[in-house]
Amino acid sequence: MSSLVLRGDIKKDGIDIYGRKIKFVEPIQYDGEIYKVDGDYFIHLNIAYKYKENCGRCLESFIKEGRIILSGKLEEKNDKNMEEGEGEVIYYSEDELDLQEEILTTIVLALPMKPLCKEACKGICPQCGTNLNIEECNCVIEDIDPRLAVLKDLRLKE
Repeated sequence: MSSLVLRGDIKKDGIDIYGRKIKFVEPIQYDGEIYKVDGDYFIHLNIAYKYKENCGRCLESFIKEGRIILSGKLEEKNDKNMEEGEGEVIYYSEDELDLQEEILTTIVLALPMKPLCKEACKGICPQCGTNLNIEECNCVIEDIDPRLAVLKDLRLKE
């Protein structure tokens, strides 16, 4: 079994995912290898990144680190194999593999759907906008299901 060692970093300022702005605070680092098994080529990369974005509850910016693995079988891109939709296959064309694109796609898929500065983030007050992680407010918030709000004013006949 022969292998090619891969190690390096990608300098990328940030990415925009449908308006969600992710800023990388240091280069994305990767290390791993491409290896051959029974005539097929495979890739295995360890990826480390550090990013900054805004919390989905309190809107404060925060920095987080991530570590993920990119692995799969390498296949040359052609019309036939693109239609089959095999999982864990990484395509290359004309003896060239775009590692940056594959690494960024893997990072995007690993990001949480809703970014949180911390799991217990209290968010902001919907009335006054106070960050409830920093201070409490005196707003009175009635938690009424909007579908049942019309029943609040209903009076029963006696």
